Amino acid sequence: MLYKTLEIDDLINLKESERGIVDLLENNGAHLKLVALKKNQMLEPHMAHTNVCIYITDGELEINFPVNDNCACQACGCDLPYEEDNDNKKYKIKKGQIFLFEKDVLHSVKALKDTTFLLIKI
Repeated sequence: MLYKTLEIDDLINLKESERGIVDLLENNGAHLKLVALKKNQMLEPHMAHTNVCIYITDGELEINFPVNDNCACQACGCDLPYEEDNDNKKYKIKKGQIFLFEKDVLHSVKALKDTTFLLIKI
């Protein structure tokens, strides 16, 4: 059994790299990762094959879903504010917030500030 206390600042140092990903736990296809992105850095459009939970520990992200794709939030009726242009629904997630979306949804991520977040894939 694993018992361990981790300090986020000790795991990833944004000053040393533009992007950092640390695998914390993995079990039967479920993952817990710590991710750090520098301001304006992007994760290009990709699809998660598991349900996703993002918890922002520091900074702010913009998560983009193509309008022609099915964003999980279109059906759930959540009150999370978003902006929409001709191509994307854009959700801004900031420190202390949790953002959830279902698997198999195309999305991209942009750091609006230097940002660290927990990525939980189940």
